[in-house]
Amino acid sequence: MTDGGRDPGGEEQARQTIKVTDRRKFTPEGQRRADGPEEQEEARPVPPPRAEREGVGFERRPLEEPEGVDFTLLVNAMAQQALFFLGEIPHPGSGKPTVNLEQARLQIDMLDLLRVKCRGNLTAEEEGLLERVLYQLRMLYVARSGR
Repeated sequence: MTDGGRDPGGEEQARQTIKVTDRRKFTPEGQRRADGPEEQEEARPVPPPRAEREGVGFERRPLEEPEGVDFTLLVNAMAQQALFFLGEIPHPGSGKPTVNLEQARLQIDMLDLLRVKCRGNLTAEEEGLLERVLYQLRMLYVARSGR
């Protein structure tokens, strides 16, 4: 910059005006602005009443599960990890059982969380499987921990 630090395009930018439009819908006091932008509300489909959805004759269709994967497979995979940490399944590398009670407890707690979060969305068979697996894992945990 040879002209004393001035920006040659600065004068052009100074001449431009900037317009600011306030698009807030409410005033600082919380009142709707009279000059605020009007919005068109979109028509949203209204779900049927809960009683109708859960009533007699309402067919509950499960969401589509990925092919080859189901809830039983998920429960068994998580239970297998807990069994591994409880020393019921030998380590694949050494062939010796490994006991890690903290990791086993974590796996059991995750299965219990799954039970809580899926409540009301499982079939009777799935719910029964989860309850049985949790019971068996908890009994093994108590036996291993000496509590």
